[in-house]
Amino acid sequence: MDYKALAANIENREGFGTQEWVYRVLRSGIVNGVLPGGMQLKQDEISAALNVSHIPVREALRQLEAQQLVTIHANRGATVTELSREMLINTMQVRAAISTALLAVAIPRMTEEDFAELDAILDEQRRTSELLKSEDLNMHFHEVLTAKANNSVADMLMEIIHANIDRYLRSGFYSDAAEREISVGEHEKILAACKARNVDEAVRLLHAHIMDAAALIPENVR
Repeated sequence: MDYKALAANIENREGFGTQEWVYRVLRSGIVNGVLPGGMQLKQDEISAALNVSHIPVREALRQLEAQQLVTIHANRGATVTELSREMLINTMQVRAAISTALLAVAIPRMTEEDFAELDAILDEQRRTSELLKSEDLNMHFHEVLTAKANNSVADMLMEIIHANIDRYLRSGFYSDAAEREISVGEHEKILAACKARNVDEAVRLLHAHIMDAAALIPENVR
């Protein structure tokens, strides 16, 4: 594995401590599918490629384990966590439950400025076809949609959930023009319900939007 190439995609190394930088390099590789589920992560190889000691690599792996992106085995090193289809669906159910609960709290607090920001994100989603940009915009839409709930614990959990789900869905969702069009259309309906302050309808639409993505889990995930 060319860890140097992964590191080249992480900008501004000087802005991070060594452990944080190693963590970001590995996390980016996992979330983007470059380091696939089941792959062994060898500390010696990573240390040599990134020109760092074993200590920041070990701590970065522990940080990734806390996010369920890496599994550390006693006396056998670390591997990228591999999720089953059942685990993915369970994770999506949890995401739907948290997201809809946050949205119900957020809607009464949303302002015209929030709606304008969400409209702007939708406009960008319509214009872009680039995979990583589409993924970022989708994430940003959902973040802004529930931001007014002001729940930092839920936000932390959602970051972990997104990292675990998106690495499996990206090929069938963000890179498919027809699926992107469906997703943006669903975003527009959710936003319209929010603008109407129709909490029940917005929650229903968001739950369906999240769970519909289960159909995009790759067939090779068992």
